[in-house]
Amino acid sequence: MKTLMALAMGVFLLGLWWLIPQVPTDSLPQVHTLGGSTMGTTWQVQVSTLNPTALSATGEQIVATLQRLDSQVFSTYSVDSELSRLNSTPIGVALPVSRELQEVLLLARTINSQSFGTFDVTVGSLVNLWGFGPAPVQQVPSDDAIKEAMERLGASQYVVDVREGTVQRSADITLDLSAIAKGYAVDRVAELLQKAGYFHFLVEIGGEVRAQGWRAPLQSWNLAIEIPDAGEVQQALALVDNLGEPIALAGSGDYRNYFEQAGKRYSHEINPLTGRPIDHALAAVTVMAETAVEADAWATAMMVLGPVDGPLLAERRGLAVYFIIRADQGWESRYTPAFEPYLRKGE
Repeated sequence: MKTLMALAMGVFLLGLWWLIPQVPTDSLPQVHTLGGSTMGTTWQVQVSTLNPTALSATGEQIVATLQRLDSQVFSTYSVDSELSRLNSTPIGVALPVSRELQEVLLLARTINSQSFGTFDVTVGSLVNLWGFGPAPVQQVPSDDAIKEAMERLGASQYVVDVREGTVQRSADITLDLSAIAKGYAVDRVAELLQKAGYFHFLVEIGGEVRAQGWRAPLQSWNLAIEIPDAGEVQQALALVDNLGEPIALAGSGDYRNYFEQAGKRYSHEINPLTGRPIDHALAAVTVMAETAVEADAWATAMMVLGPVDGPLLAERRGLAVYFIIRADQGWESRYTPAFEPYLRKGE
């Protein structure tokens, strides 16, 4: 019934579009684009507005915010970032940190519990061991090395004291926020746009997206779910329509960051429960949520859970998730009921 209602609404809106009186194009909102580099990838903001005069000032705020979150808070490459300093601070010593780092660590612990440990930001020792951290190694580690690294995991092994504004490690863990930081940054940029009075926009950082409102009168922001392993030319497997609503999307896959050894592919997606890269037929997932930070974290959890347990947990929790599974003849798509209303039909 919900799907039929969504389809009916789409037809109704399309009909209304043709009833809008013809007006000069300069009287209609125009899309203005900002962009740059951050967190080892690119960012882009598209704003649909009749009044872009204040957008340059907002753009300066966006650049400053992203630079701070990247180099001063979440980076594992900068030795001076809060995260790097936390990882090198002696066990049991409380380190004063920003509100941003506290919020991300608290949410990470929540999703760790909800995902049965498949999302774990203390996986840094394994990420580094497998060569996907600041120092690429790209070789299969020994069983003993994997076992030793797994002994340094545990979402309960850090303490966030919101009242004091500090975080401390209670064991020799290595925190890695690469699976959640971009989503958090997307949300902060969206907040800046909202505070500046913009309500029709799309924010994207490294594939993590937040969109709300309309690109043009009665035209949604349309987002593509790409085919895995498509090479340099991206090809859409499905299209997502935000229906004018605020949505956040984040994807994760095993086909972009990996190395091969002895004919076997090793993905950057590490299962914290086994200490090894994932090894199943799930190639990619896209998660929709209210915030990009939640979507980002859950996308990693779903990739680790795989093509059987992932859909089961997603449906149990009412999550909107689109799964792309390797099959004998190409790709098999599967999505939860919560995701279906946003898929553009006929694509």
